[in-house]
Amino acid sequence: MKKPSLFLMLFAALFLISCGNVKGDKPDIDPSGTDSDTPEENDPDEIFNDGEPAPDEGPQTGDEDQDLPLPDGDNDSPARALGFESGFIALEEISYKLENIDRRTGTANMWYNFQPADENPETKPLFVFYNGGPGGATSILFTYNTAKMTADQAYAGTGVAENESNWNQIGNLLYIDARQTGFSFSEIENVESTSAREAYFSKDNFNVFADAADFIRVILRFLDSHPQIMANPVIMTGESYGGTRTTAIINLLLNVADYAGGNRIFYDGPLFEEIAAHFRKIDSSVSGMPELEVVKQQFGHQIMIEPLVAGETQFETAGDLLEETGSPMYEVESETGIDFTPCREQHYGSCDPFNNALYYLARANRDVYAYRREGDWLTEYTNVGARKMLDIDLWEALLLNDPRKIGKLYASERTNAFRYGTSESDLETLTEQLPKYSVLRFTKHVPFALVRGNLEETFGELNRYDIHFVSLNYAAHLAFRNHHYESFNGEMFVENLRSGVRTFITNAEEDIIIYAKAIPLCLKKFTGYGISDVDIEDESFTVRFTDGSNASVTFPFYPEAPHSVPVILPEKFLSDVKNWLGN
Repeated sequence: MKKPSLFLMLFAALFLISCGNVKGDKPDIDPSGTDSDTPEENDPDEIFNDGEPAPDEGPQTGDEDQDLPLPDGDNDSPARALGFESGFIALEEISYKLENIDRRTGTANMWYNFQPADENPETKPLFVFYNGGPGGATSILFTYNTAKMTADQAYAGTGVAENESNWNQIGNLLYIDARQTGFSFSEIENVESTSAREAYFSKDNFNVFADAADFIRVILRFLDSHPQIMANPVIMTGESYGGTRTTAIINLLLNVADYAGGNRIFYDGPLFEEIAAHFRKIDSSVSGMPELEVVKQQFGHQIMIEPLVAGETQFETAGDLLEETGSPMYEVESETGIDFTPCREQHYGSCDPFNNALYYLARANRDVYAYRREGDWLTEYTNVGARKMLDIDLWEALLLNDPRKIGKLYASERTNAFRYGTSESDLETLTEQLPKYSVLRFTKHVPFALVRGNLEETFGELNRYDIHFVSLNYAAHLAFRNHHYESFNGEMFVENLRSGVRTFITNAEEDIIIYAKAIPLCLKKFTGYGISDVDIEDESFTVRFTDGSNASVTFPFYPEAPHSVPVILPEKFLSDVKNWLGN
């Protein structure tokens, strides 16, 4: 049987940017990226919404030096003030084992942006945000209605505006770009060598566990450099493939003692010791590897936005649902007059129900991320926000700290940096390598990855293998192959639920790429992992286990919402999270 495309999900997570305004449809936009999307001459008075002058006093940015790269594991470094800050956290080479095969990661410079809570940040949880792909930047969650400022053109026009639905009201925010995506980049000594660059994009650097380990290292090093919040609750908040990433991160943390004992398919000794050292700092009773209940006190919550959590099993269940009479496919058929033929009625060749639905939407010119919209609506809408980050003044307004003080943004400090295996001019030829079922085949436009904006005017011209920002890194996307389809991803998700991880999953009405209705149903298929049944209610579901225990999952419905819920319903999303945290 043909596998559903991993890449479908991955691309989704990154480019999920969505649908109409809370009070109605959002305005039409020009996706061409012309100067009409950017204030003329970057007049600071035009950076804020409706042409109003910039406020005299905005959010305070704290220590002037805080946006320098964080020290790499230096536990004796001075504490940083809890202000707005950005920078890179360096990851060293690491030797590890995956499925009893010796592997080794390359170095990486991981981009982060931190935003403190509006009030009493020392007492508030830390929300860690990331989009998916894999290979997708975290630009969507950052620019569309979770952070202090928003680039959403429905609220900010051509500039940047204060976000009334910002999550700073409930906690501290940390945005992270995955290895080689967004603003994160890597370096090798022989950067001119095509074979050396291409070798970097292998399973050594790009698999579910290595990816989760990257994020754990970044989070722990950030916390250890900010002792004011070192022991605060951390709430993973991931979109699309970000659900798989969240699952692996929490599973590694909760079960670090078992992983360190060599009882799992992944072994990373330096990572396990770094986790243990972190918990020994915040809990003097911890010796050796921390036990599950200790870890869960800090890492026991997860928010998943239209997530992939059960690999191929989730896609198979979604395909079956989409073939049922009355599914969104038949709604599109009624509206367009274009016939939808389910697999059960096709009498030629093989047919995968999930991919059959996606091909149908492409033929009907509907968006797989928001099926009531025209094809590529989501991608084109959110590209506008991403482009604003490539304008130095708009980017500074979004960050609320000065990126000009970050050394590794300057060409002079990244002579050995690279983003692709091939040269930039050859990037679009990577489309020829896409698997047959990649979601990228369902879009009319190659996602913009080569747009530079005006950053090089400030930071200098980069070498031909480098670029400041990549919305979706094709090479990283391809390097994951089918690793996040594997059954162990669903098994880890079930294990996390059974361990008592509090879980919030969105159910967006218009999203097809992650058809959320399939999530509780697909879990019923994991009977070999202790599930006896799943009870589904209006906005929650309960997973029941054979030992009599159960796990309740908050599962709110978002009418008319696309893959990226905060884009269209930021106020409701924030309100639902507040209620969930209060329960």
